Amino acid sequence: MITPELMDKLNASMDTSWPDDPAVPDLPPMPVTDDPGLNPGAFLWTHFKDNIYPPREVGVPPAHSRIVTENDQLDVDVFWSMRSPYSYLVLNRLVWLNSHYNVNVNIRPVLPVAVRSTKGGSGKAGGLFGITYKVPDSVWDTERQGKYLGVPFNYPVPDPIWQVWNPGDKMPGPKNWLYTHPPEKQPYIFWITRLACYAALQGKALEYVNQVSYLIWSGVVHPTNPNAASDAARGHWPNYVKEYVNRVDGLDYDTAIEYIRNNPNQIDQCWIDNAEGMAKTGHGGVPLMVYQNEPFFGGDRFDQFVWRLNQSGLTKRPTPRPPYTTKPLRWPNGL
Repeated sequence: MITPELMDKLNASMDTSWPDDPAVPDLPPMPVTDDPGLNPGAFLWTHFKDNIYPPREVGVPPAHSRIVTENDQLDVDVFWSMRSPYSYLVLNRLVWLNSHYNVNVNIRPVLPVAVRSTKGGSGKAGGLFGITYKVPDSVWDTERQGKYLGVPFNYPVPDPIWQVWNPGDKMPGPKNWLYTHPPEKQPYIFWITRLACYAALQGKALEYVNQVSYLIWSGVVHPTNPNAASDAARGHWPNYVKEYVNRVDGLDYDTAIEYIRNNPNQIDQCWIDNAEGMAKTGHGGVPLMVYQNEPFFGGDRFDQFVWRLNQSGLTKRPTPRPPYTTKPLRWPNGL
């Protein structure tokens, strides 16, 4: 049931002044954002058990050739959306894993499902959120998950995606459950995703999300005073992106924006390649943790993900490395 309180929370994420937010720099237009499609040899297809076609068995991954050390580490990919609350909610554990264990956590930015279409609107662009129960469930569940994990969480204002939540006739706009504006009306998500890709090219993707995803989803800035005279006074997170990018050693916001403006094809190829890499796993959800081509979808699979790493000889580092974070409240037993 959609309660008035829930509608107030959802509607608070809407900013009808888009796409004219002065916090967002002018950037080149985006290329086609459509999903690349699934690879017939994708992991999930080749392990699908339908009792007709024999699947390839997963089994235990081959043992690491040598003892896992700082100079011979395990490598994992994590497909990540800057709009995903569940990506943010696993961030603390991923950063701790990368910092305290001999494993490289490679963040691979992708676009959120809501804008994986050049058309906008409902249907494909709406993705899973076209299911009416998914919106209230996600809003409730993410807040609950944050409390369970001991992770600060607040639904961002504004939402990084411009969508119109429209149950019935309570809001102007199309009379379908969910309407997603087309890419040219999406200033925030492409800006912060392109910055993530720039960070990835500099080898700083994990450091970037550790700062900017935290900024967006933690509530470190939030609308504590709805009657304030300006967005900045209300805690408008886009106004702080530059500050949080500059907190990353080796990244400079102005340099990043200039690089994106001068090299849009290279920057966009990053998320395009990541989308194709994600499709090869047979999955489309985030956060998607992948080790030796095996996908682990969602923060609730983190323990299984680490269990797999342990089978390949995961070891602790003698000294933690940056980026740093506080020790997770929930951590796999025995590690």
